[in-house]
Amino acid sequence: MIKIVVEIVQDGDYRGAQPPQVGVAAGNEIEFVNAGSAGTLLVLTPATESILSPKPTSPVTLAGGATVTYTFLQPAGSGYLAQVLPEGSPIYPLDEQGADGPVLTIEPSVNRDPRNRTGG
Repeated sequence: MIKIVVEIVQDGDYRGAQPPQVGVAAGNEIEFVNAGSAGTLLVLTPATESILSPKPTSPVTLAGGATVTYTFLQPAGSGYLAQVLPEGSPIYPLDEQGADGPVLTIEPSVNRDPRNRTGG
């Protein structure tokens, strides 16, 4: 058994995971560590929920400094996906596909602040 630690880093409303991808192997543990002081949401696809034990209910809320640990079950597919968001963010379904193979990709948050205008 291997324990993989994924650190959730913060910069304002930005959240990112280090490392952003981990291999999924039955029996390995994955620990998510909220390295910041503000709350973070861990949003999971149904496929990702299905390979974690104990089975989480998305989104998983992590207070600042909190950790949560899961054990990978046998992967039944590929392209597992999650996203980290600031607590209180609107949650949109993750409809993209992750990386090919038994890999969990953890997408960073997208800055959705309406005061930040893009385009012309």
